[in-house]
Amino acid sequence: MLPDAIRRKVEIVIYALVGVFGACMAYNGWVLGTSVAAYYIPNLHVSEAVRYIPLVLSGVLIVLFAIEHVVAIIRGEEVAPSWN
Repeated sequence: MLPDAIRRKVEIVIYALVGVFGACMAYNGWVLGTSVAAYYIPNLHVSEAVRYIPLVLSGVLIVLFAIEHVVAIIRGEEVAPSWN
């Protein structure tokens, strides 16, 4: 319902906040992983840090998602799904 210029700015702010969330998620997952890296899961003999790899990767993917959408908005394009 907003005019196009304002709508684009609001969308950029929204995706920027999503990107900040993803960056915080990745950073804090990294911090948590490094804090428990010295401990091992007994039966698997791997570091406890492996539990935090999905958290870090998800945060990075969220940041990339947000960047892709901000760039598309600035260019005036739509982000098309890859299956089209």
